[in-house]
Amino acid sequence: MNERIVQSFGRRRGRGVFEGAAGAVLGAALLGSLAGCQQPRVVEVAVETPRCELPHIAPGAPASFVVEAWGVPDETFYVGEPLRFQMRASSPAYVNVFHVSTSCKVTRLLQDLPVSETQIVDFPSAESGIRATVKPPAGDEAFYVLATRERADFLAAADLLGGGGIASLDLAPAQFYVRLRQAMGRIGPGELSTAVLRTRIIEH
Repeated sequence: MNERIVQSFGRRRGRGVFEGAAGAVLGAALLGSLAGCQQPRVVEVAVETPRCELPHIAPGAPASFVVEAWGVPDETFYVGEPLRFQMRASSPAYVNVFHVSTSCKVTRLLQDLPVSETQIVDFPSAESGIRATVKPPAGDEAFYVLATRERADFLAAADLLGGGGIASLDLAPAQFYVRLRQAMGRIGPGELSTAVLRTRIIEH
């Protein structure tokens, strides 16, 4: 009975009092004492980090230009620190960026940002006034960078939860990937270049 109570409590609260092996020991002992003089059972409650599929997405035809992205200072970030990455296209283009977080939330970060040839673009840019901070949970995430010769619509208005350049999507990651591939199929051969920046979030 103690085991069922601890597991149920862990599922209801998620990350909380009974997180990890030490918390499980404390929780099992406490519930055992409340139930009477029964010998408490030690139960380990595993709190799993959400895992999202982060596929590589590339256009069907080779691009006539290249877009690339990298983390600053690297692809590992700690919870609570600033989030920064940079991008560059080998020719003038419009850049769109989407983020799939460790909690499986999808967000549009940039829409049709015009960039010049080999211009290094910061996210967030100094002039945007945006301050991006790394949030839990720990795990792997990805930034999908798409550069096109002409402006392109990768999403329908109904897919967005709000307007503006930064907007949450009313889509699960799998649905987002379908929308992305559908839109990419409508763009002319060689007119689209993609980069997938995979990063890792670590908790202190």
